[in-house]
Amino acid sequence: MTHRHRALSGIGVIGLLGALAACSPAESRGQQRIVAWSVSDDVLHLVINTCNGDPDPDVVETDADVTVTIVSTRRNPGDACQDTVEVTLSEPLGGRTLIDGATGQEPEPMEG
Repeated sequence: MTHRHRALSGIGVIGLLGALAACSPAESRGQQRIVAWSVSDDVLHLVINTCNGDPDPDVVETDADVTVTIVSTRRNPGDACQDTVEVTLSEPLGGRTLIDGATGQEPEPMEG
């Protein structure tokens, strides 16, 4: 095999590895949206679509609302795995609105 063929062969292997990496499930760490929530007194129970993603909540409370931004590693586990996060507020949620910091919207509460 000539030097040129070896170089082209090496480029082919690198291309194949890149294609395989593109097909594997992507993982990325960043803001994740809250898919469901409930509250009991001063504790928020939040559900996000990450799987053992080491979620880290950031909470900003005002008189009108509570904004929770969750940073976690997103994986592609299907419906088999979600993370739950409990956040203790400085006072009960009461009439304040919960805002998802990732979307700027009020997330859907859990049914039930």
